[in-house]
Amino acid sequence: MEEKHAPCVVCLGFFDGVHLAHQALLRAARAEGERLHLPVCVHTFDRAPGQKEFELTTLEEREALLKRYGADKVSVSVFNDEMRHMRGDAFFRDVVLGQLNARHVVCGDDHRFGYKGAWGVNELQALCDEAGIGLTVVPQVSLPDGQRVSSTAIRKALQEGNTELAERMLGRRIRD
Repeated sequence: MEEKHAPCVVCLGFFDGVHLAHQALLRAARAEGERLHLPVCVHTFDRAPGQKEFELTTLEEREALLKRYGADKVSVSVFNDEMRHMRGDAFFRDVVLGQLNARHVVCGDDHRFGYKGAWGVNELQALCDEAGIGLTVVPQVSLPDGQRVSSTAIRKALQEGNTELAERMLGRRIRD
């Protein structure tokens, strides 16, 4: 475990692709950071929890894109067996509060955490309330045609050869 960070706004997720929905999270975190006069720290993992499909970005690409879109710091946890089996309340206590020193948390409306993704935004809200810190839940982001932006949808578009759709969801050209 890393040493404890200075107080910050923590943005939670895996952030594969750093697509338009991730960028919305970063904008919300940046706004809270400015309001609270705190830096923004994005928490991610070295590899996708449970994902069997290809990743859209390498860890190095992800870190660079996260900083490009508003993160001051990127904290990377190793997704090992201990992390895989960690309960959501333990992750919140040990990582979000203990390691990252969160004063406010930002996540998407579909954020899941803890063993087998058993914890969601309702549980996260209760944990934040108990800890006396704020939580911002960012609603889903969709393209003008109504299609939800997600890493899964981007991977599907790429597998189908629809680079244009993938780039619209990314908000940039591939490998930009």
